[in-house]
Amino acid sequence: MRIVVLAGGRSSERQVSWVTGKACKRALEDLGHQVKLIDPEVDLPLRLWQEREAGCDFVWIALHGPGGEDGVVQGMLDWLGLPYQGSGRLASALAMDKLVSKQIFQTEGIPTPEWIAWDNQAPLPWAECVAALGSPLVIKPSNEGSTVGISIVEDEPSFTQGLQLARSVSSRILLERYIPGKEITLSILSGQILPAIEIIPAQGSFYDYEAKYAPGGSRHIIPCSLSPAGLARCEAAGLRAYQALGCEGLARVDLRVDAAENPWVLEVNTLPGMTPTSLCPDAAAALGWTFTELVERMLQEALQKASLTPAARTGSPLQESQN
Repeated sequence: MRIVVLAGGRSSERQVSWVTGKACKRALEDLGHQVKLIDPEVDLPLRLWQEREAGCDFVWIALHGPGGEDGVVQGMLDWLGLPYQGSGRLASALAMDKLVSKQIFQTEGIPTPEWIAWDNQAPLPWAECVAALGSPLVIKPSNEGSTVGISIVEDEPSFTQGLQLARSVSSRILLERYIPGKEITLSILSGQILPAIEIIPAQGSFYDYEAKYAPGGSRHIIPCSLSPAGLARCEAAGLRAYQALGCEGLARVDLRVDAAENPWVLEVNTLPGMTPTSLCPDAAAALGWTFTELVERMLQEALQKASLTPAARTGSPLQESQN
């Protein structure tokens, strides 16, 4: 097959996206496919149209963050009739917006930490936030990934700084109750739950950007230290979150687990990282899958999905507009 890999882009996760894209490109080439890497710019719709006309069979999305993980590219590919891996445009958009996804979790009875939404308009007193959520509390942008713009704050000065940091990357901000306990992540591939990973950052207790991507920034513990009952509760909550958002293909659910081993879903990542330090490849390796085998499974799942909902490659909107 002729496959285009989209990597890089314009989000704050551009560099991580490049690493993911190059790793997936190598794996797809090892599987015998003809692969082209594209760094999206403003001409992406035209580029994709040209690749489609040149015989592109499939687009592999390796973009992280806004513009790639939020349904924008997925909708573009749907319009062009080009299949791609992972979740569709709606699930991607819902998962990328932390406020909307938490509202869905709450409606569906999926445990998620209490929160306050802030849109930068009204003042936000520290005392009122602490009264509602306790201290420390978490400040995060509503529509970023890779812990970009996130802070854990314990006093009014750090609260002010945290708001400024989050506001620098998003106009809509979430304040969330901090859950002391363990950081657990679940990779889910087409409904199959891969081994849970317990994350222990090398420095402190915050799984920040450096802990995620720097070599030695964190330890990934497989199997995790939860009891069988605690793990079962985590897996049930993670799968319910995956299903509630309508996810497909590979996604990763991030949770906190408190001292009583109750799970709290933080978010769902519909295009999780595929770098040498990423979590999903580690979970797959625990099942004995190589990185290339994981990529092949993702590709085959996407092709099967595309075969069930075929899109015509003729009579495109661009062609019709020229007639």
